[in-house]
Amino acid sequence: MTRTSPNLATLMAVSGLSVMSLNMFLPALPQIARDLDVSYAAATATVSGYLALTAVLQLILGPLSDRIGRRPVVLFAMGAFAVLSAVCALAQDFTTFLSARLLQGVVIAGSTMALAALRDTSDPTQAAKRISWVAMGMALGPMVGPVAGGILDTALGWRSIFWAMSAGGALCFLLCLLDFKETNLHRSRNFAEQARGYPALLSSGVFWAFSMSIVTGVGCFYIFVSGAPLVADREFGMSTAQLGFAIGVITLGFILGNYVSGRIAEQVGLGGMVLAGRATQVVAIGGNMGLLVMGVLEPPVFFGFMALVGFGNGLSNPSAHAGLMSVDPKLVGSAAGLSGAMVLAAGAVFTALSGAVLETGPPALTLLIAMGIVALGGLASGIAAYRLSRTYARV
Repeated sequence: MTRTSPNLATLMAVSGLSVMSLNMFLPALPQIARDLDVSYAAATATVSGYLALTAVLQLILGPLSDRIGRRPVVLFAMGAFAVLSAVCALAQDFTTFLSARLLQGVVIAGSTMALAALRDTSDPTQAAKRISWVAMGMALGPMVGPVAGGILDTALGWRSIFWAMSAGGALCFLLCLLDFKETNLHRSRNFAEQARGYPALLSSGVFWAFSMSIVTGVGCFYIFVSGAPLVADREFGMSTAQLGFAIGVITLGFILGNYVSGRIAEQVGLGGMVLAGRATQVVAIGGNMGLLVMGVLEPPVFFGFMALVGFGNGLSNPSAHAGLMSVDPKLVGSAAGLSGAMVLAAGAVFTALSGAVLETGPPALTLLIAMGIVALGGLASGIAAYRLSRTYARV
């Protein structure tokens, strides 16, 4: 069996769809609640429940791809997403809509299989470079999704959003059918054999160092997104339009960081890139906090430093993904799925905690302190990843 890497365009498409599907329908959520005769609070279950089920699905789909291959998993995920999106569009009651919406989480296999395929077909540093390019495309999803959803809802109604999702799923299914050849050449003979490899993965310092680097870096992002509206309102008196732009700045920093990572990851190495990204976040948050203590509190300064936080994530995350998937070639999908589930779970925890903590003091300073604590944990993970990468042969 030969191993052919899917085109980056295909991997960007399936990864971008998995990200965009989370927030594309959010502008239409009030209208969905009215049409299906439920409260807005009940309608938000389509977000929280989706995240929870997606985390669980990552724990299933990743290991499944190690056993039966990446291609059948991604084809099933894209096809099922297309069908489930159509069910959402046709739903006449909330129970049907909610059930189909939650099951849409299967699309997360797109990003998980893309990461696994890149690692299957590249050595660790090459994988980090290619993951950087895919991540740049994925980062556009959170920016483009709500805008496209809002336009569709205004012009054609909320059901058109799910018809668009269905078309996207069908297109990605076709792309994968034509281009996504099998990349997993280390499939286990049975699940019992595969399960025997998990202790090595779960006890690996390499896996945990790289994974916790991602968790803490993304944690800083979730804390920022949760606290930015409060800071913008109470400290700066910004409009919602201005806030939307300010929040987008951290995503632009992330895209730029991925671009730089794609250019230099092979020269610097996985551990060096992870450490550089985590150190960048600490410096950015520390610098912002220092200026705030000195009385400098201006939107361009505050949010400019936040762009540097996003830049740090862009520098480190591709290499961290490549590193954590390098522990065992038979558990690449499992490692990607487990790490992805950890990130989603951490996002939910950080979002909940930040909502409670940010009301306890001055919003800007409290936000920076919360981010700083998490960033210091990320720096410790980055140092561990750097040290381990210098002694572990596969990374």
